[in-house]
Amino acid sequence: MEDQNLALRKERAVPERVFRPYRPVLESMARVDAMSLLGWLLFIVATLAFWTQLQPFRSLQDFSAVQDAIQSNDLRKYTTLMISALVVAFLCADGKKGHVIDLAKVPVILAVLGWSALTSLVSANPSLALNRLVLAAITVQVGYAVPLLFRDITSFTQALGLCATVVITASYLGVLFVPDLSMHTIRDVTEQTLAGNWRGIFGHKNDLSAMAALFIFLGVLLSRTTSPLWGIAMVASSVGLLIMSEGKTSILITVPSLFGGMLLVWLRSRALSAILAYGLIILMVFFTLGGVLAPSLAGFFKSVLPDPTFTGRTDAWEIAIEAISRAPIFGYGYMIFWDLGMAYGVTSASSLPTTFSHAHNGFLDVFLSGGLLGLVLVIIWTVVLPFRQMRKIKAQMNSRAERAFLVFLTNIWLFGLMNASLEAILFNRSNPIWYTFLVAIGCLHAWSKAIGERHE
Repeated sequence: MEDQNLALRKERAVPERVFRPYRPVLESMARVDAMSLLGWLLFIVATLAFWTQLQPFRSLQDFSAVQDAIQSNDLRKYTTLMISALVVAFLCADGKKGHVIDLAKVPVILAVLGWSALTSLVSANPSLALNRLVLAAITVQVGYAVPLLFRDITSFTQALGLCATVVITASYLGVLFVPDLSMHTIRDVTEQTLAGNWRGIFGHKNDLSAMAALFIFLGVLLSRTTSPLWGIAMVASSVGLLIMSEGKTSILITVPSLFGGMLLVWLRSRALSAILAYGLIILMVFFTLGGVLAPSLAGFFKSVLPDPTFTGRTDAWEIAIEAISRAPIFGYGYMIFWDLGMAYGVTSASSLPTTFSHAHNGFLDVFLSGGLLGLVLVIIWTVVLPFRQMRKIKAQMNSRAERAFLVFLTNIWLFGLMNASLEAILFNRSNPIWYTFLVAIGCLHAWSKAIGERHE
C-alpha cells in the first residue's frame, strides 16, 4: 500500500514540476473576472497574430509567394481590421472610451499619418501606398491600445510572457519536426547562403534573432517580478535561439541595449541620460551609414570593422541615398519604393536592386517613404518623445516592480532604434519587432499620461 501511495505522489510531482514556472500565470488567471480574462485572450490573439503575421513557418521554397512584391494577403488584412475593432469595442465596454478617443488624438502620430497620406497621394501608386498606410495606422492603434486591456503591470507582463513562451516553444519544436519550415535551407528561393541558420516561426533569421533578444529582456523582467524560474528559462532558451539564428546585428546590440536600459533608469542626470541614449543610437548610425555618407571615412571603417559592407547592405544604402537626393521633399510614398522597382531608375547596376526588398535601414526607408519632414516626424515620435516620457515616469516610480518594468520598456526602445540602423523596422506595418516596439512606446505614452493626470 505504501508503495502505491509513493508511486501516486511521484506521478503527481511530474506535472507539478512542469507547471511550477507558470504557476503565477495560472493563479492570476484563476482569480480574474470574465472581463479581465477576455482582455487576456484578446491580447494573446492580437500579439500572436502580429508576431506571426498569420504566416508561421512560412515556406521559403515557394517562388510565387517569396517573389510576391505586392505581398497581398486578404486573411492578414481582414484579421488586422477585426482585431482593431475588437480592441476598441473591449475598451469601450470596459469604461475606457476616453482612452480610445485620446489615442486617436496623439498629435505627433496624426502628423506622421497625415504627411504620409499626402506623400502617398502624389506617389507613383497612390492606391497601394494608401492601402499599406491604412494597415500601418491600424497596427499603431492596436500597439498603443493593447496595454490598456490590463489593469496592472503584473497581468500585462504575464500575458506577454505567455505569448513569448508559445513562440519560443513553437520555434524549437519547428526545428525538431519541420526543419525545412523553421530553418533557412539550400532549397530556399533566395539567400541560400543562410542555409542552416534558424528562423523559428518567422520568415527570416533576422526576425527570429531580434525577437529572441526582446524575449531575453522579457525573461529578465519575469525573473525580477513574477517567477525567477520562468524568467531564467526564457532567457536561456532565447539565448539559444539568438545564437542558432546567427543574427549578427541582434547579437551585437543585445548587451548594450540590456545594460543601457538599466543605466538610463538608474541615472538621475538628464544630461547624462540623453548622452547615453542618443549616443548609442547615433553611434550605430555613424558606424553603419558613415562610410556611405562620407566616403573619406571608408578607410577608417575598413580598419575597425570586420565587414564594412555589413553583408552587402552598403549597396542598398547607396541606392537609397541616391534616390533620396532625387526626391528629398515628398519621397516616393509609403513603403512602395522597393516593391515597384523604382530602384532600377536610380542605379546603373541593374542586378543590385533585385536582391533588396528594403533599404536594410529603418531611417532611410522612412526618408524614402515620406521625405525629410516624414523622417523628422518619425524621429520625434519614436526617439524624442519616448525619452521624455521615460524621464517623467522615472521621477514618479513607486515600487521595485515599476522600476523593473520601466527598464524592460527602455530595453525594447533602445534595441529597436539601434536595430533600425541595420534593419527596416521603423514604421513598418508588417514587422513583429515594430509591433513590439509600438507596444513598448504605447506603454510609455499611457504611463506618462496617467502620471500627468494624477498631478492635474
